[in-house]
Amino acid sequence: MTRSITTIAAIAVFGLSAAAALAMKADPWTAANARLSYPIYKPAQTLGYKISGFGYQPCPGGKSKASIYATYGTYKGVLLSKTKGFGIFEGSPAICSDHAGFARHGTRTIGGIKATLGVYCDLPANCSLAQGVQNGYILLWTRGKTRIQMDSSHLTLAQFLKVAASLKLVL
Repeated sequence: MTRSITTIAAIAVFGLSAAAALAMKADPWTAANARLSYPIYKPAQTLGYKISGFGYQPCPGGKSKASIYATYGTYKGVLLSKTKGFGIFEGSPAICSDHAGFARHGTRTIGGIKATLGVYCDLPANCSLAQGVQNGYILLWTRGKTRIQMDSSHLTLAQFLKVAASLKLVL
């Protein structure tokens, strides 16, 4: 009798551990929020794209805590002709990666904050705003102490801005 109670208790603990691990894997944003010392923002609107990558990028020289990145759709952080989706990079006081060159196209307001809008292209060429669907758009802004960069791959500007406007604080 004692053996079966112990077995049942062990199975219950294993089940809870597996459920907790699955929950953490299902939402890496929650795990990142617990690990990092700065606020992070998760998209509430993903245009139906599923998360395809999530990770931490340590900064060289220890100048910052790790920054995070999340990719959605088939976009993996590199603009390729057949990818579609978007990426989000967040860090404080810096994002621990460098973006490619882009042509600036003014600012857009995201959550009450002005963000720099650009279109990726080989500089010094000045890519048009319409080329952002093919080349990719970039948004850069700071929300509180969190720096945010978003990239797109084969999304319209309206779609990209819809995702950016949906960023919510992870609690």
